[in-house]
Amino acid sequence: MSYIDVKQGEARVADDANQEANRQKRQRLRSLAIALGLAFLVLLFYAATIVRLGGNH
Repeated sequence: MSYIDVKQGEARVADDANQEANRQKRQRLRSLAIALGLAFLVLLFYAATIVRLGGNH
């Protein structure tokens, strides 16, 4: 019975490692999406400023 418990423990550790890897992947993708969204807003505000200032000259 002890042997089965050890094998189940090993399976649990491998499953935990997979879950951690998946969590890190989701976190990286979320961070990338936030960075891209922020970059888009910066460019949008920059372009809007150029358009508004360009119309006054």
